[in-house]
Amino acid sequence: MPDAELNVTVERKPASLVSLRVESSAPDVDAAINAALRRLAARLRVPGFRPGKAPASMVERTVGWEAVRQETLDHLVPELYERAIEQSGIDAVSDPELSVDPLERGQPLGFTATVTVKPDVELGDYLSLRVPREHTDITEERLDEAIAGVRRRHSELVEVDRPAQAGDVLRCTLAMRHGEETLSGDDTGERDIELDRTMVIPAIVDGVLGLRAGEQRTFEAQLPDDYRREELRGASVTIDISVHAVRERRLPPEDDSLATLDGHGATLAELRAHYRELLEAGAAENDREKHESDTLAAFRDRVRVEIPEVMIEREVERQLADLEYRVNALGLPFDRYLELTGQSIERLRGERHEVAMQRVKLDLALDALAAAEGLEVDEAQVERETRTLAEGRKLDAGRRRRLAELARRDLRRRAAANRLLEIVAEEYVPT
Repeated sequence: MPDAELNVTVERKPASLVSLRVESSAPDVDAAINAALRRLAARLRVPGFRPGKAPASMVERTVGWEAVRQETLDHLVPELYERAIEQSGIDAVSDPELSVDPLERGQPLGFTATVTVKPDVELGDYLSLRVPREHTDITEERLDEAIAGVRRRHSELVEVDRPAQAGDVLRCTLAMRHGEETLSGDDTGERDIELDRTMVIPAIVDGVLGLRAGEQRTFEAQLPDDYRREELRGASVTIDISVHAVRERRLPPEDDSLATLDGHGATLAELRAHYRELLEAGAAENDREKHESDTLAAFRDRVRVEIPEVMIEREVERQLADLEYRVNALGLPFDRYLELTGQSIERLRGERHEVAMQRVKLDLALDALAAAEGLEVDEAQVERETRTLAEGRKLDAGRRRRLAELARRDLRRRAAANRLLEIVAEEYVPT
């Protein structure tokens, strides 16, 4: 098809809708009809002719004008629509609703496409935005907790002949049932359970305290309000447990020998200094990430924009597809994941609607900021990103071009986020 200029009229409507009136030339139509006849000929078996070699007139007589017309429209209209979008500079975010005029030989083809576009964003006075950066101090209590963790990592589990106490680790078989459904464990598989109410359902810990090796117990327990399956929160369950061994956790002494055991220094003071440095580095990174998150949220909440519902729906579907990919990567079928978590697709969509809306709003705001600040990206970096994204995939020119556009968009948003972090710093002075 020749890429001659199309006759395109753009009419903007409320709610981020745009109506495009598109008209192609008569030669475009005739060329598209001839191309349609060639495609039909290749699929048609005509006696006396090899596939694709039957005359166009014979192909049309065989399949009928309606089939030729539909084959032409199926290819011509999407191509004309893409050309019209590019020619008019419209940033469409939905599939078009089409109203196509009758197709006739030797006549132009016209159609109307109604499509949702990216909405206008009111940035407001973003240059005045300021977001303070917090600084987290490492207290002696946090350092003590870190050293306690070191002692725990180097602890030993020693079997004891006494009733189980808080902090012990039981070797046991345990099954938790709700009616006929087994929620956890079975009657044969052994497992370790640490009697720590912060790690195990508190009612289970309370129910097994006092048991000795060789003893068993059946008791009722109530599931906590934060149990992973919402419909079972607060439900009564039956616990069957058989204890095979009670083990006590014995910690190494908190002295210079602990530094040697952990391999960080020769004295307890040196060990504490090492972990203080690690905690400070981690706290600084957390502070940086929180400042970035707070800045983006404050910027997002300042802008004004009417977000088309179709953009939110697409973001919800993107998030669900990402979740399914990650679950499948763990070797768990997605429907099984939904069953285990007591979820449904409809419920997941509803839960993600608000998060998706905020994500779309931030993306729109960053795009508007990049435009306002005149931010551009290095095309060499776009090419590198595109190569990374395309690695191991066979892509035609069109898909590779779209991949490059996605890479360019994401790089511009990163640049906008970095510029925003410069702006919110108190020392920033607009030029």
